[in-house]
Amino acid sequence: MNAADVFVVVHREAPALASTLAGVAAQTVRPGTVVVVHNEPDGDALDVSRAFAASLPIEIVTFDRNRGFTGGANEGIRRTRAPWVLSLNPDCRLAPDFLERLLATAQPERRCGAASGLLLRASGPDLVPCDEVDSAGMVVTRSGRHFDRGSGLPVEASFLRPAWVFGATGAAALYRREALEDVAYPGGEVFDDRFFAYREDADLAWRLQRRGWTCLFWPAARGWHARGLRPESGRRGTPEINRHSVRNRFLLRWANADWRWRVCCFPQWLLRDVVVVAACLTVERSSLPGLAEAWRARRAQLRRGRDNAARAVVPGSVIGRWFTSRGRVVPLEEPA
Repeated sequence: MNAADVFVVVHREAPALASTLAGVAAQTVRPGTVVVVHNEPDGDALDVSRAFAASLPIEIVTFDRNRGFTGGANEGIRRTRAPWVLSLNPDCRLAPDFLERLLATAQPERRCGAASGLLLRASGPDLVPCDEVDSAGMVVTRSGRHFDRGSGLPVEASFLRPAWVFGATGAAALYRREALEDVAYPGGEVFDDRFFAYREDADLAWRLQRRGWTCLFWPAARGWHARGLRPESGRRGTPEINRHSVRNRFLLRWANADWRWRVCCFPQWLLRDVVVVAACLTVERSSLPGLAEAWRARRAQLRRGRDNAARAVVPGSVIGRWFTSRGRVVPLEEPA
C-alpha cells in the first residue's frame, strides 16, 4: 500500500488546478490515489482533471450542487485508503519532496496526527513563488481565534525551525488516517458538515488535540499557495464568506470548548463574542444570517460538544495553553 493518498476539493477553480496537480504528479513519494472532488463542476476544471489521468492515479468525483469544502473533503477521505491522507487546495503547488519530507518525520512520531509544511505565497495561475509566508502552522488565541502563523510576513528564522503547533492549515495538511478515524463523527464524518467552509480545519485540529494527537510543523517541506482571502486583511471577504465565518466561530466553540478552557481563556473569548455580535447588528449586517444559522444549530452542536467532551483525553485547561499566547509553538525537542 502507498504511504499517502491526496484529495483536492474544487469549486470552479480551473486556472491554478493544473499547477496544483502537476505538483502532485512530481512528488518523489507517489500517492496511491488522487481524488479530485468537483463541486458544481464547470467544463474547464473537469478537463484539467481529466488531462492528468495519464500521469496520476486520479479519481474524479462530481457533485451537481456545491456541498462545500467539508462535503467534498469527507467524500475525498472516504475514497482513500492509505495510512496518510493529504488535504490539498486547488491553488497550492507542492515542492517535489513535500510528501517525502513530511512522511519521513511524522511517521515515527506515534501520536503525530497531522503535519504541516512551510507554505509560501504564490501568484497567478502558474503559482509563481513569492518571498512571503502563507502559513507556518496554525496558532490560536485566548479570544478563540485561529491564525496562520506568519501570514503575510517575510520569511524569518522562527519560521524555519521545526515545532509542534496547534494544527495544520487545510491548504496542505497531512493527516494520519488513524487519527481521522479516531475523531470522526458517526458515519465517518471527519470534517463537520455544518461548517460547509471556513474554520473547519481549526475544528478538526481542536478535536485532534483533545484526543491526544499532535501536529508537526516541518519547514523543510515547502509549498506555494495563491490564497484568495488573506488572514492579515481582516474581515474584507464577501458577505457570504463573512456569514460562514460568523456562524462557524460559534459552532467551533460549542463543539470543543469545555468549562476549563472557558475559565483559562476568560474574558477574551467573551469580549470577542460581544464584538462579533455587535458588528453583525451594526456595521456588518450582511453577517446576521450567520448568527441566525448558528443559533438554529446550537442544540445539535452542543450535543456534539458533550460527546466530544466525554471522549476527550486532554482536559481543556491543557488545551488552553495553546491559546494563552498568540503565535505560541513548542520546539520539536520538547513534548507537545
